Amino acid sequence: MDLQFIAPTINELILLVFVIALVIFAIWLTFKERKTHAALVELQELVTRRTDDMDTQIRDFGHQQNEAQTRSLVVTRHLQALQAKQNDFENQIREVKLQDPSLRLYQRAAELVKQGASIEEVMEACDIPRAEAEMLFMVHKQSPSQ
Repeated sequence: MDLQFIAPTINELILLVFVIALVIFAIWLTFKERKTHAALVELQELVTRRTDDMDTQIRDFGHQQNEAQTRSLVVTRHLQALQAKQNDFENQIREVKLQDPSLRLYQRAAELVKQGASIEEVMEACDIPRAEAEMLFMVHKQSPSQ
């Protein structure tokens, strides 16, 4: 056997092994690139879905904020109306306090009659005569009890 003939064959075998290794490496790189590309596409789809979800949430929050502002305005108007009513009631209370004391006395007597007090209790509590106490009982549809 000729050594010169074997030597180029060994070099060719080394070259062949090297070429096969390069082909395998190229196939592996192609596989990795496809896998990476698929992961990238999946990641892009995920980002798109999340972005769409966030846009929807932002719109929903905007609508909720508008509703809250509208409700706040309604509540403010109601509070203003209640404040006006309260002021009216306070004015009425002041007017009642300034009324004739004897009128307040008869109002108190009428309340006692409505609560079921006797004629004597009304006369004593309000310092009014019997005839007036009986009249209050008749006006408020109570029968005089003694």
